Amino acid sequence: MEKARLGKTGLMVSRIGFGALPIQSVDRESAEKVVRHAFSRGINFFDTARAYSTSEADLGRALGGLEDQVIVATKSFYRNMGQLEEDFETSFTNLKRSYIDLFQFHMVNTEEELEEILKKGGPLDYIESRRRKGCLRHIGITSHRPEVMLKALDTNSFETVQVPFNYIEHEPLEKLFPLARQKDVGIIAMKPVAGGVFTTNRAAIKWTLQHHGVVPIPGMCRLEEVDENLQALEAPLSPDELAGLETDWRELGNNFCRRCEYCLPCPNEIKPSFIVRADLLYKRVGWDKMEQSHIDAFTGGLTCDRCGTCESRCPYRLPLSELVIEKSKAMLQKAVEMGMITEEQLQEKLRRAEKEK
Repeated sequence: MEKARLGKTGLMVSRIGFGALPIQSVDRESAEKVVRHAFSRGINFFDTARAYSTSEADLGRALGGLEDQVIVATKSFYRNMGQLEEDFETSFTNLKRSYIDLFQFHMVNTEEELEEILKKGGPLDYIESRRRKGCLRHIGITSHRPEVMLKALDTNSFETVQVPFNYIEHEPLEKLFPLARQKDVGIIAMKPVAGGVFTTNRAAIKWTLQHHGVVPIPGMCRLEEVDENLQALEAPLSPDELAGLETDWRELGNNFCRRCEYCLPCPNEIKPSFIVRADLLYKRVGWDKMEQSHIDAFTGGLTCDRCGTCESRCPYRLPLSELVIEKSKAMLQKAVEMGMITEEQLQEKLRRAEKEK
């Protein structure tokens, strides 16, 4: 596969990387199979994180013995030294490597978090000390806020930057990417398919690949996803595909869930990411795929007490409480229309939910 130079790191990574967040959602054997399949298809760049539960260990099992053939990036949320050191050592154990190619400070979304990382004797100094000992090669940073990353790059402390970038979320094109190129900082595009909201992932990835030096890392957990994503390398974006992306954008706007699931777990056992994306799911696979378990999830969504836990975690600052209640009502009304529940049952669910709040 064609390779791209990841900025000043000098790492030559596959033109499309492997976002390893979704493999935590499948069984361990399936996770290993999809990682090995991606490698067999030419992908040599794999991005994971301590926060992705089983993902690091899945990569470690699947890529064991391939240390010189693959490039692995991981991340840690933590800003305090004790937890950061524990995360770093755990990553080593999980990934089964003698060194980590790229360590990234994970989801640095405020200036205060950036300052905490940069303070003397703090997280960056610790990670730099690990690099001097040969435990890692390069240091990067990730965020959902391009404006914060502009300040991060001004410090000249990071060799890569990872932000959301796709046909809908293209703010980095204005200032962040030009500055990164000027400083020879590698650019990694998370959410190139915006959590799967586009009609075709292939077209969305093609659009991202049009931008010089940008390495997209679409999330994958099925063999078919790997193959579809790699089809983006076969031909440039066509006018029809571009028109399809534009149609998707007009329908979605910016107020939609990207399925990162940082909102979980909910203290009330509600499933925000499933509920607020349900209508999009059914439009893709058919409304006849609605099941009783889905109706149960929507019924649970009615009981949201607006505690704000999910909203405080959402990197996109979505009004999740409002969306959960609104979408739950809409999906249950659709269930009535489909004959899965009666109008009387819906009204009873609404009454019970009000009593339980």
